[in-house]
Amino acid sequence: MKNNILLSTLIASTFFISAQADAAQATGTANFNLVYPISVTETAVMEFGDVSILADGNCSLGYADDTSGTACVAGGNAASSGEFTIAADNTTVNISLSAADSASVPGVTFTPSVSSNTLTVTGNSAVLKVGGSLDIVAASATAGAKNLTYTVDVTY
Repeated sequence: MKNNILLSTLIASTFFISAQADAAQATGTANFNLVYPISVTETAVMEFGDVSILADGNCSLGYADDTSGTACVAGGNAASSGEFTIAADNTTVNISLSAADSASVPGVTFTPSVSSNTLTVTGNSAVLKVGGSLDIVAASATAGAKNLTYTVDVTY
């Protein structure tokens, strides 16, 4: 009887040890980057002022609220570059612009511009100045107040 108990204990121990040998455990890793979500808000509307349609020409608006070109006319609304406030993580962000379909204003092609395709954000905020250019085809343009939209894309 003593041998049977000893044998049973030995067999049970062998099963327990072999069951443990078939188990394994590992630790996984989850990577992520905590960032401030980007938001972009227009804080100043771009204004070219008066632009002539008397002849084909161009009017360019700089980032310091200045205009130049054969189609720029003194008077009217004061020129001012577009301005956007960007809220983001303190890093460099990428800037890209796209203009609306200029077909909505016949005789005018609008091209927005920025001084750099990157901008450094500090204090989780940055200001982006946007200038642009209007190319006028006098034969197709009509007089009156006009506006075109453009899109500012900001990415990390």
